Amino acid sequence: MLEVSNLEVVYNDVVLVLRGISLEARQGQIVALLGANGAGKTTTARAITGLLDVHEGDITKGAIRFEGEDITHTLPSDRVRKGISQVMEGRRIFAELTVDENLAAGGYVNRDRSLMHTAHDRVMTLFPPLAGRRSQVAGYMSGGEQQMLAIGRALMQTPKLMILDEPSLGLAPLLVQRIADIIVEINRQGTAVLLIEQNAHMALSIANHGYVMENGKMVMDGVAEKLQADEDIQEFYLGLHAGQRKSFREVKHYKRRKRWLS
Repeated sequence: MLEVSNLEVVYNDVVLVLRGISLEARQGQIVALLGANGAGKTTTARAITGLLDVHEGDITKGAIRFEGEDITHTLPSDRVRKGISQVMEGRRIFAELTVDENLAAGGYVNRDRSLMHTAHDRVMTLFPPLAGRRSQVAGYMSGGEQQMLAIGRALMQTPKLMILDEPSLGLAPLLVQRIADIIVEINRQGTAVLLIEQNAHMALSIANHGYVMENGKMVMDGVAEKLQADEDIQEFYLGLHAGQRKSFREVKHYKRRKRWLS
C-alpha cells in the first residue's frame, strides 16, 4: 500500500535529516516505526503526508508511492483524498470547537453525507466517552479523551492508511493500553496503520512489522515478534538487560552494535 524508497529530506537547504530511508506498509498491517527523539520519525510522517513545506523541508532524493502511484510531490490535500490520514504528535485538536465540530472538520473531504454519518457513527462506537461529550468544548477534555478525538477526527476521512505519531505520549498506562486496543480494532476494520512511537513495548505488541530509526537512518527492521526478542531492542528501547528491567538512567554507558552504525 505504502512504499518509501531511499528517501532523503533536507531542512532549510542545510540540515540533512533523513538519510536514504526505505520502508513499506502493506494492506491489512500495523507497521511500527520506532526511535528516540530526533531520530527522524516525525519527518518521515511529514514526507508521507506532504507537510514538509510547512517546516521548510524538501525531499532531495527518493520516492513515495501509495497504491502504486508516485505521490512524492503531490499536494497534502490530494493525499488525504487518496486515503492517507495523520494523527499528529500532541493531538492538535481544535481546542475552541466542540467534539462534533472537530469531527465535522475532519470529514471535510468526504462530500457524501451518508458516508459522513457512517463515519461519525463508527467514531462514536469506537470511542464511547466521546458520545456523551458531543457538545463539549474539546479543550476542556482530558488528555486521553483528546487523543481519542484526534484519532476519531482522522477516521472521519475514512482513510485507507492512518499514520499515528506518538499516540501514547503523555498518557497513563491504562489509557495507553486502551489506545492500543483501539488501534488494533481500527486495523481489524480494514485500515492499515503506520504507528510512530517511542513506546516500543506498546507498538511492537500490536504491530505485524517494525522498523527502528537512528539519526535519520533505518538501522533495523523485521517481524515485530522478532524485534521484541532482539537483545538490542530490549536493552535500548524496552529498558531490559540480561533479563532484568533497568531504567535508561542506569544504562549510562553502552556501545551500539557495529551493524547499527553501518
